[in-house]
Amino acid sequence: MAALFFLAFAFFAVGQASVARNGAQTAADAAALAAARADRDAVGEDFLAALTSGDLGRLSHLLTDLGQHDESACGAAADYAGRNGAEILAGGCVPAEGLPGYTVTVRSIDSVGKSVVDGTEEIHAKATATAVVSPRCVLGSKRGSLLGFTCDNQDVTVDPTSDTFRLDLSTFYTVHLSR
Repeated sequence: MAALFFLAFAFFAVGQASVARNGAQTAADAAALAAARADRDAVGEDFLAALTSGDLGRLSHLLTDLGQHDESACGAAADYAGRNGAEILAGGCVPAEGLPGYTVTVRSIDSVGKSVVDGTEEIHAKATATAVVSPRCVLGSKRGSLLGFTCDNQDVTVDPTSDTFRLDLSTFYTVHLSR
């Protein structure tokens, strides 16, 4: 009977570890998405300037290359990790390899918890996530102040001179988890 109780508590410990790991993965996902979104948002002024000036070359370039990584991206990642009960490990927020985006590694603030398995109260869950920014659009034609794009296989026309125009970068880029 004692062996059955021990086995039940051991399964409970595995469950605790699984919950901690899932929580850390959620924090890593949120942090990576926040960093990539900060990178995307950092291009906003350049993108708006290119739209309003009708600079097709600059727009085409911005749709294929976001340029430098934004310095505030890892700060945004740390904020979202903290909101989800985790912290970014030292060196755990780095630009994604070959893609505009970030890879973030976090550690849960709370430990797995105390259980019948020795040492679990000192173990913290770790997780890694990568989020990238991908263009949704390709540049089309320009007719006066109207700029045409094909975004997700649909025609989109933008008039940046219109009083009602508000730049929404999510029209032009998607931020998503990768790997």
